[in-house]
Order: sequence, then structure tokens, then C-alpha cells
Amino acid sequence: MIGVPEYEQRELWRQKFPTGIAILLSIFQMMLTLSVVGCEIVGEFFEFPMMNAFVGFWAFPFFTCAWISLSGAGCCCRTRCCGIAALVFQCLAIPIALCVVGLDFYFLNNPTQCFFSSDCSAYFGYFMTNYNYLTDISNLHAIKVALVRGQLAAGALMFVSCVIFIVLYAVTSHRVQRRIHVQHGPPAPAMVIAASNQYPSTIINPTYEHPLNDVPVIQYPNNPTALMNTIICPNCQTQFQVSV
Repeated sequence: MIGVPEYEQRELWRQKFPTGIAILLSIFQMMLTLSVVGCEIVGEFFEFPMMNAFVGFWAFPFFTCAWISLSGAGCCCRTRCCGIAALVFQCLAIPIALCVVGLDFYFLNNPTQCFFSSDCSAYFGYFMTNYNYLTDISNLHAIKVALVRGQLAAGALMFVSCVIFIVLYAVTSHRVQRRIHVQHGPPAPAMVIAASNQYPSTIINPTYEHPLNDVPVIQYPNNPTALMNTIICPNCQTQFQVSV
């Protein structure tokens, strides 16, 4: 988009960017972020050493930056620069969402596996003995598994929403470039070298049937029978044959 005014690019981006979809995606990502961290906080009170890697806590800042930047690009700052910033945060949130899904899937397949070391697990087990004695262990385990499943679903939906915005950004960028191409045509080359003729052009002198100061042929007594296509020089009396 070289050579296109900046204000025209901003206006085209605002026209082509689907603001409503971006706002809905940002709200959806905000709810998913709160779900991930909420499941993590509640899960800390049930079977703490097991099925726990604090995945919701270290995923929270990435997901928060993703939905805040997306809401800004769709509402407050509807420019291409804000769209690029939102695209960067969405790309950063994708691997984090995959980590959430992967760890939660591992925990569901190994519910009794402790992520921490054996010493740390023994310490937490001793610390939670009195608390677990007051409640039903089977109910606690069922609650923990349900929370991990909810967190896994939220992480998967977060991944899908990030991919949707990336596709949305690519489509909008393509539409803006196509619109600029229609309005301004293809970009001009950086340098145009004019072709120069190496040989001088041939100058053709105009010819006249009779000189301006020529006199009629009949006035020359030495050439009474001069033809009409013959020109006689008034100075040297030389005859020139003219062919048309």
C-alpha cells in the first residue's frame, strides 16, 4: 500500500473490519479467561497436590492481554495498528491455550498422578489430612475432575477463538488491499527509465515546388521550353527536376 494516503487506509480498514464480530469475540474470550482462572482457584481447595500445575494462573495474563487487545481493536481503536497488536496477542495466546488443553488432558488420564515431587506431595498430603477427614474423598475427587474438564473445554474454545480472529484479520487485510488496488490500480514501479534513441533523428527539409522568390519560367529567354516541373535557379540558371 505504498503511495496510498494514511487517512484513506484507516478509513478503508474501519469500513472492512467487522467490529461486531470482534467485540463478541473479545467478550467470549473474557468469559473463557475467567473460567480458566476460576476453575484453577476452586480446584486449589480440592485434592491440592493432584491434577494441579497452576496452569490457570500462568495462562491468565496471556488470555487477558488477548481479549483486552481484541476489544480495543474492535471498539476503541479501530485502526490497522491496533489490529496488528491484537493479532500478536492472539498468536501468543494460542500456544498457551494448547498447553492448558494438553496438561488438563494428561490430568484426566492420570487423576492420581501428582505433578510435584514426592517430598512435596507428602508434605501437602500431611497438610490436607485433617481437611480431607472432614469431607468425603470421593466427592472431592469428582469435583476436581469436573473442574479440570471445564478448564480443558475453556482452553480449547480459547484456541478456536484465537484462530477465528487470525482468519478474520487475514480476510480484512485482503479486502482492504483489493479495494486499494481497484481504486488506485497496480503499484507503479520504483524507477522508470525512458528509452532514448542512440541515433539522431533525420531532419527532412521541406521542399517546395517553386522557391518563394522564383519568377515564372517564361521570363527566362534562354530556356523558353522549360517544363512545368523544372525549377531554374535565378542566380546560376541551373535547372532542377521536381518529381511529385
